[in-house]
Amino acid sequence: MSILNSLQTLRSVSDNHVFVICYDGRFDELPDHVRHQGPWQGMHRGEIEKLKANYRRALARDGYALVRCDLAVFKPEA
Repeated sequence: MSILNSLQTLRSVSDNHVFVICYDGRFDELPDHVRHQGPWQGMHRGEIEKLKANYRRALARDGYALVRCDLAVFKPEA
């Protein structure tokens, strides 16, 4: 898997309803308002092309997708 095609998904430890999807290895490049919603716990890594379309669009547009939902509902892959 190429680094350009890979992503990482993290969950906020302080608010377990907040998730962020970003390019693998680029968490430090996220805006302060996103990074400061942590501390963050890594969930998994995967391939961008497996993401749901709305998450792929946010990743391409902003470099990340910030999601607020219950863990049981959070399913980023299509």
